[in-house]
Amino acid sequence: MDAIALSLLSGFGFGSAAIFARVGMQGMSPLSSTLLSLMVSFCPTLVLALIFAFADIKALPPVALLWFFLLGVINYLGGRTCSFQAIGRIGASRTSAVQSTAAVFAAIFAITITGERPHFMVLLGTLTVVVGLTATLGNSLRNGDGVNRGALIGLVLALIAAASYGGTNVIAKELTEEYGSPLMISAAGLLFGIILLAPLAGNGMVRDVQKSGGNLKFVVSAGLSGLAAATGVISIFFALQRADVTVVSPIVSANPIVTLVLAQIFISRMENLTKWLFIGVGITVAGVVVVSVGSTL
Repeated sequence: MDAIALSLLSGFGFGSAAIFARVGMQGMSPLSSTLLSLMVSFCPTLVLALIFAFADIKALPPVALLWFFLLGVINYLGGRTCSFQAIGRIGASRTSAVQSTAAVFAAIFAITITGERPHFMVLLGTLTVVVGLTATLGNSLRNGDGVNRGALIGLVLALIAAASYGGTNVIAKELTEEYGSPLMISAAGLLFGIILLAPLAGNGMVRDVQKSGGNLKFVVSAGLSGLAAATGVISIFFALQRADVTVVSPIVSANPIVTLVLAQIFISRMENLTKWLFIGVGITVAGVVVVSVGSTL
């Protein structure tokens, strides 16, 4: 049950991070928002790692740095960067819905690469979660988004982010088993993410912050997305230490429910409420219940 609770907390973190990112991008570019969020994510994670995982840090072999570099590439260049780019193009709700397919990618990678053998109910629940969250897209594609070049690029970027997050879950699972503390692994991955993204977005981030002047609303929102995302990353890494990828990923992939609910409360002018939202949420909740039951069998 600890893994399920941590997975739900992770979903809340990622779901709320998308909303903060959406607000921040009204005054900052997606790349600038991504780098700022990574830096804010890194600071508290590093402090926690130094306090609670210093022994694991000291015991790290040099080869671990290569794995942490790979984690930074996949999770932050492939995952968060593409996710924020997609949010800037198609909105937080639809980006989150498409990214729910991360559960499918994670299941494929976990079964084919690491040899996990999930219970049939876990696979059924995963499929149900994806169907439910995909339903939240409603008629958006049929209403013309699919033929709009910007929207199409956004959907592709969201799908790339989903594949990256699915791969991240498998890598994180292996790293927590091999090297120990999820806090240490979270901090190391974030550090390499910052190092990789800084040459691409550093100057732009500084310009965006300077242009904000005395109105720091968008900068603060981008920073809060980093804090929320840090909660998501740390929680999912702890969950993966306790349970299989095929159990954790579908539950975390329910985070669009949080995004959609918060979107209607705080940014309803940007995100539309439709009947497909309610249909998708109902199906998704059912899928999470199935995964939770299947994880105990």
